[in-house]
Amino acid sequence: MLHPAHLARPTIVALALAALAGCAGRRGGVPMHLPEWLRSDPQRCLLARDLGENMEAMARRCAELFVLENGYTDRPATDDSTRWVMEAGDRGPWPRVLAGRGGMLQRSAAMVQCSMRQCVVFFLSRRLPQYCAYRAITMTQVYTRLRLEPGEVHDRRCADREA
Repeated sequence: MLHPAHLARPTIVALALAALAGCAGRRGGVPMHLPEWLRSDPQRCLLARDLGENMEAMARRCAELFVLENGYTDRPATDDSTRWVMEAGDRGPWPRVLAGRGGMLQRSAAMVQCSMRQCVVFFLSRRLPQYCAYRAITMTQVYTRLRLEPGEVHDRRCADREA
């Protein structure tokens, strides 16, 4: 009869190999071979869900990828134009829109809050850091309909902490 410890070792190795195989063919955590109907919605988070993370962690990853792909950070937008989202107030051709977004937000989210219906992820504005201005990315509880909300949220106590 085999001891349970002998059975656990091959199982762990098999699970590790399966996890590595699952990572193959991914770009930034996004599976490379997705059905066209999934890729056609630029407001859908395409990241693979890690069942070990909570809702806020997944929302943070989705929002951080969204701001990166759409050119809101100090890095250029993705070359995959199917991932770009035209926001309220955006006007003109894509090169002009993306140029206007460049450097707007920090790459990393500052805060995340999820409820039963929606997640809100806040990013510090890089253009007005002295005013402690944040922009919000919202999405549904299933990580769809990602969008940058118009307007800013100001932290009134921020100036006191920085003084």
